[in-house]
Amino acid sequence: MKAHHIATLVALLLAGALAPGPAARVEGAPTACVNPSRPAQLMPAFVTRIVDGDTVDTSVAGRGRERIRLLGIDTPEVYESEKLDRDAQQSGQSREAIQALGRVASEYTRRHLDGKDVGLELDVQQRDRYGRLLAHIWLVDGTLFNLQILRDGYAQILTIPPNVKYTDLFLACQREAREQGRGLWGR
Repeated sequence: MKAHHIATLVALLLAGALAPGPAARVEGAPTACVNPSRPAQLMPAFVTRIVDGDTVDTSVAGRGRERIRLLGIDTPEVYESEKLDRDAQQSGQSREAIQALGRVASEYTRRHLDGKDVGLELDVQQRDRYGRLLAHIWLVDGTLFNLQILRDGYAQILTIPPNVKYTDLFLACQREAREQGRGLWGR
């Protein structure tokens, strides 16, 4: 998905244009947001800092410090950036309003990940253009955090091929959060 398409989705979310309603069903796609089985092989890590809702710093066993960009999700922007400007322009929302939503999403991530041992699951492409490690984060209790933040409505789906492992499941979780008015969808 191109960056301008992603920004448009964020803008529509922030503007409230993605109103709850029936969603198209992809044949064979999950219809319910159900946590998958935890993979047997995960990279152990410890979350040392929350950067924002979809990016965390970790200490990874055998690798040292790694900045992790959560796969499959996107949260509203917190920091001054071109993305913040694009989101504000496309949504018609103020930069301050978008940043406020971003702070709410970041606090959600902080409550669930900060200072926690986690497992990292990589997909096909392991790093983004900024050098961040791309991963799904698994909590010790077997919860896929990327799914949890979508289900609770503090992120929206962002799929960038070739990393598409949980796309259909994440769509089901986003649809459920939107229809139930959870998290940012209820604001």
